[in-house]
Amino acid sequence: MVRTRSLFACLMLAMLTAAPALAGNKPWGFQMWAATTYVAPLSETDQNISGVNAAIKASNEMGYQFGVEFRSGAIGLALDYLHARHDIQRSNAGLLGAADFNPISGTLALHLPLPLLELSAGPTVSYVNWGDLDLVNGSKQSIDAKLGYGISVGADLPLGRSLAVTGGMRWLKLKAEPDGGTAVEVDPLITRIGMALRF
Repeated sequence: MVRTRSLFACLMLAMLTAAPALAGNKPWGFQMWAATTYVAPLSETDQNISGVNAAIKASNEMGYQFGVEFRSGAIGLALDYLHARHDIQRSNAGLLGAADFNPISGTLALHLPLPLLELSAGPTVSYVNWGDLDLVNGSKQSIDAKLGYGISVGADLPLGRSLAVTGGMRWLKLKAEPDGGTAVEVDPLITRIGMALRF
């Protein structure tokens, strides 16, 4: 936790230090994008069920993302919505059910324009609505909404003043906790590629 806070503090300091130097170029002020995503949960949680240890993990899945970003100079504020649906599996019992992954995220991004690419990076906070876990027996179990935090990086290829190919990666520190159950570590790595309109 201390290392994570130190990393965020260093990143924020670098953004504030570099912003005046990077703000000389007149950049776009607003963009919106649509992208396809690949969500890969990196963590699993061991649970003891009737004396047997079993690993609980969410599956890797494709999804989609919509977002907007407001930018002034080298600093941008991006907001986005992502949707994917994941199978929840237990190592010794197979499929338990499926749940939606619907984070709404905000990212404070520092932009670094290069001759061909435009790079960006910054801290992200996400409010994640998991919806219900649809169990294989036909019943439902609610999963509590959670806050997650992490880091986002991006690389955009401008195709002109108003159009760009956009891509990026995001890592979130995140748990899923069924109502009345044990929290499961998820920690997803999210990659995206799509198209952006800029104004």
